[in-house]
Amino acid sequence: MFAPVPNRGEHASMSRKKTPVSESLEAPGASSGTGHYGYMPPAPGFDGAYGYQQPPVSMVPAQPPVPRIEVGDALKWAWAKTFANPLIIAWFPLSLLAVALVVSGLVSVVGEDNGALIAAIGIPMALLWGLVVVLGLYTAALRIARGEKVTFRSLVVPPHGFDAAAALVLVGLAGFIASLFPLGGLVVGYFCWVAVVVVMNEGCSCFKAIGRSYRLMRQGGNAPLLALTIIPVYFGGLLTVIGLLVAIPMIFLMTVYVYMRMSGGDVAR
Repeated sequence: MFAPVPNRGEHASMSRKKTPVSESLEAPGASSGTGHYGYMPPAPGFDGAYGYQQPPVSMVPAQPPVPRIEVGDALKWAWAKTFANPLIIAWFPLSLLAVALVVSGLVSVVGEDNGALIAAIGIPMALLWGLVVVLGLYTAALRIARGEKVTFRSLVVPPHGFDAAAALVLVGLAGFIASLFPLGGLVVGYFCWVAVVVVMNEGCSCFKAIGRSYRLMRQGGNAPLLALTIIPVYFGGLLTVIGLLVAIPMIFLMTVYVYMRMSGGDVAR
């Protein structure tokens, strides 16, 4: 009385038989609105690599901002901190007095007639004194920028002193060699400007500090303008002895200011 109902397998096979081949798969080379597996080819003139859509602007990573260097703020901060820390002003004459006492004692021991021996001992002592003075000024400026107190012991014992001294010597030699070429000394001096501060603050080797200084200083901003501002500050200090005692600490403080700002931080106010 009733026709037999086909099972599920038979129904599927009947459906497959009724489906035309042209509807299930496109013929090779056929041009239609859609490609294989529903892929829509790009329209002519579409701006994309290999037909893929470019990401929206919101998904493109933003460039890091240029560090903010304000020349006026750097000068005012260095001026205020120099007079707020009188030990950084007195460091140069006190160290010079100590070296003069040592040299006078040496002359009294070996005699004034033995000039060769005095020169053989005095010249290395003078170079060592200059190295100690410069590292002490770097140390004082960095401690002031951190908001720490400057002590006489901190001036004599700089942090990471060996690597800091090595960085200072390497930068000096590189600047001397580069000065044989036009503007070479200025270029080396600018890109290696904060190398000693990097060693003292980050505790890295002298070579890594020079590379780090180069990466920081190539960011640009107003750092070149502040570097040019240091030149009149120095020559203005040369007019008087007191002016020089003030100008030299200010230069080291502005150097640390540049390092703090270029590395993404700020100085203590």
